Amino acid sequence: MKSIENYLNILHFCFYKADSKLHLLFNKVNLLRLLLKIPYIKKRLEKKGITDFQKEYDKAFLDKNSGLSMVFAGGILWGIVAVFFFTLLILFNLIVYAGTPIIISCSILSGVVCYFFVFRNDMYIQYFDKYEKWSKAEKRKFSWLTFASIVAVFLLFYLGLKT
Repeated sequence: MKSIENYLNILHFCFYKADSKLHLLFNKVNLLRLLLKIPYIKKRLEKKGITDFQKEYDKAFLDKNSGLSMVFAGGILWGIVAVFFFTLLILFNLIVYAGTPIIISCSILSGVVCYFFVFRNDMYIQYFDKYEKWSKAEKRKFSWLTFASIVAVFLLFYLGLKT
């Protein structure tokens, strides 16, 4: 069980890091930053107590407790696990017709698994602290593992539909 917990937290961490990097990359081409250089807008933000908008904007995305990147990573994890459960049902011929109740059941089961192995008591933060200390090579290795896992789940799903 500990290995499943570790694996799901690695996936969650890699999804978070990918979304964080995309956010930082998007900041380079974000046209909103040009609007923030207009003196009128600067004054309005300062009146509201926001002196460094970019810092606040990054905090909204990169916060490990409730940032948008964390929410996105959790949603992707939940969705991938749900597709995995749905694929298992297809591969073992346990469903003939994939109706709404089966899809909802897979989603609920996925939510329960993710909650107990990743989100309960903010367990993922302890794992994130551990994973942040990885070397660059380890981060790259587990990023490729995450990518391979996603490809494998969708490939199995596709093969299950073909049978």
